Amino acid sequence: MLTESLLIEELRQWSKSVLEKPNKDFNNLPACPFAEHTWDTGKVKVMLGEGGLWSDLIEIIKNFDDKYEVVIYCGIDYDTMTEEEFEKRLRLLSVETVKNNLWIMGSHPDSKTLEHSAEQIDFTPLSSQDYYQIFLQKLDTLVKASDSIIKKNYYKNYSKEDFNEFVELRRKRWLEEITAK
Repeated sequence: MLTESLLIEELRQWSKSVLEKPNKDFNNLPACPFAEHTWDTGKVKVMLGEGGLWSDLIEIIKNFDDKYEVVIYCGIDYDTMTEEEFEKRLRLLSVETVKNNLWIMGSHPDSKTLEHSAEQIDFTPLSSQDYYQIFLQKLDTLVKASDSIIKKNYYKNYSKEDFNEFVELRRKRWLEEITAK
């Protein structure tokens, strides 16, 4: 059975094995160049969510604790929604997250491909339980971090369309929100 403590341990191990290692697909930078520092400074919160209608996740979005840079919300009820429904929920929530200076993204266990994700070959899960992951990150911090790795050719293997979808859209939504305030 997946417990929150096992989930934290598994995600930390996944980060070390997958996200924090230099990767040729990202110009020999780690898949997530800021993951190690964020974990090491205690700015990652992992939670095993209630699932369902995500009311607990909505509360986190409304009352995001600024001592964290990333909240990883995981749910084991992935079999109650298709990958498409999961993605639709994330798109709907993104309207609110941006208003709260947050960016939301996630992955569903049934996803066949995760665009621009790191290879998972060096990682063996600690639990046999599948779960989805939803990442909430401070949007202004994410945009600034993204800007800093553009200069290091982190995105050199992205197509123009993917770069626009993954990087420019985030920046555009952030700029729209800060100019609207």
